[in-house]
Order: sequence, then C-alpha cells, then structure tokens
Amino acid sequence: MMKKTTKNDSILTAFSNKKIFIITGTIDFRIGIDMLSAQSTSINQEEFFNGALFVYCSKARNQIRMLFWEGCGVWMLTRKINKSKFFWPCKNSKSEEVLACYEDLKALLRDPISWDIINSERVAQKLSKE
Repeated sequence: MMKKTTKNDSILTAFSNKKIFIITGTIDFRIGIDMLSAQSTSINQEEFFNGALFVYCSKARNQIRMLFWEGCGVWMLTRKINKSKFFWPCKNSKSEEVLACYEDLKALLRDPISWDIINSERVAQKLSKE
C-alpha cells in the first residue's frame, strides 16, 4: 500500500539524506540570502559547504527559509503561510541551532492548525450532537 504524499513531502524528500540545522529563535527576514549565508557559515562553515540544510523562521513566524550550498552557489527556499504561525523552537543560551532529522523538519513545516479551525470544529461537533 502506497503512502499518500503531499506536495510538501515531495519537495522535502530532497533533504532526507542531508544534515539539517534548525536555527532556534526567529530572525528578521529583511536580510537576504547573503546575510543568511554568512550566519549559516558562522554556525558551522564546514557543514554549510558540505551541503547541510540551515532552516530559519521569520520574526512573524509566518515564513521559513532554508539555505544550502550546492556546487558553487547557495539555494534559498522560502515557505510562507497566510494564516496562523509556524510552531518554532525558542532560542536558548546553550546553542543557537539544533541538529535535526528529516522527520523533525517535516513536523516543523507542516501546515499549522489555527485555533479558529480547531474551535469551529468543536462548535460544529457540539451542534451536530444537539
């Protein structure tokens, strides 16, 4: 039986064999690819140039940016959601990044369920019981 994949899954499978660094906390996305690349290399230059994926979240928590080095240049992928926010790990004093696995990345990038949707489903369930 084949597992149903979403568009997100098909895009993310390209990163299933890469090292993934989730950058904790949020960052101002007014900075561009050059500053994010510089920040990634300051975190772990060797892994960056070996093709590891560095994942950042915007201050508004409605955008994710993923950077990785390939060949002689940097790729930057962006995901923006229009409603709700991504659930993102807070920055702590011990480390600014978390070495993650492919499943962690998928969990962080899945569509967040807004409280309005959850609440409206509960209301609909209550009404259907009456």
